[in-house]
Amino acid sequence: MNQNKICPHCQAEYLQHIEKCADCGAVLLLPEEHRKAQEERKRIEEKIVENAVAVREGDLNWMTELRTVLIDSGIPCTIHFDAGCKKGCCGDKCRLMVQTEDLEMAQESIEEYLMEVNPEFRASKELISEGRCPACGSSVGTDERECRDCGLPLLIVEEE
Repeated sequence: MNQNKICPHCQAEYLQHIEKCADCGAVLLLPEEHRKAQEERKRIEEKIVENAVAVREGDLNWMTELRTVLIDSGIPCTIHFDAGCKKGCCGDKCRLMVQTEDLEMAQESIEEYLMEVNPEFRASKELISEGRCPACGSSVGTDERECRDCGLPLLIVEEE
């Protein structure tokens, strides 16, 4: 019986003594573990999201990528698509929706993913938490919107 381990992300097979996927770094699973993980993933993907709130908004490709992140984290979610106007002046809008009670965990999962993909985000966040500008290292106050020395925006304010 084949007991090769399987990568849950890219489905590559490895010998039993190997622990992590060489391509994506995921922890490898035995066939039975992989089957159970696939069943759980399918259950999460098919779960109806009720009392939904938007956790992120953006283009379809980005929302699809973030949906995969949330599903991998065990958070049920769906993408809500609003077509733009027929005149062409309003673009399509995609929102990644989660249940209200999952919102905080979803935001944390997405933030962790962003820090994995962009390690400089983690370094910047650490510098800001130490009261220093991520660009130049100057001391900045917690309520400052931009660095006094280099002008880097420290707080992004969305205007409605």
